Amino acid sequence: MSSVSGSGLYIVTLNNETPISVNAHDKRIADKCIKVAKQNCKLGKANNFESRRKDYFKTFGEKNVNFIPVARVKADELPIIEQLVLQNLDEYRMKGRTGRKNEWLENISSESVKEIVVETLTSSGVNHMPLKNRL
Repeated sequence: MSSVSGSGLYIVTLNNETPISVNAHDKRIADKCIKVAKQNCKLGKANNFESRRKDYFKTFGEKNVNFIPVARVKADELPIIEQLVLQNLDEYRMKGRTGRKNEWLENISSESVKEIVVETLTSSGVNHMPLKNRL
């Protein structure tokens, strides 16, 4: 993947067949957290795409991670737009053991997530720059 700088929204997909804890990098809590594999994907926000991508490498291993920046968005608008997109993805959000929904998704393709992200950004009026990444 070519390096993409800046802040914005991204999607992560995985290559692993065997589920890995979303906190595999922290042995104290790893087995208490949800586990994800290649049928899952995640929507997230990053103040710096490159450093966020490296965080996923630490958790899941570089060979398992596909980090796809979807759109550049100014850092101060990220929390608002992420919440709007997550509302539109609510039915696909995985629940942790406490019942709280998180950003990991199930039963939806990464292509569909990207479409929802783009539609939400466009309809919100938030200034953004779509990034040309194939999923």
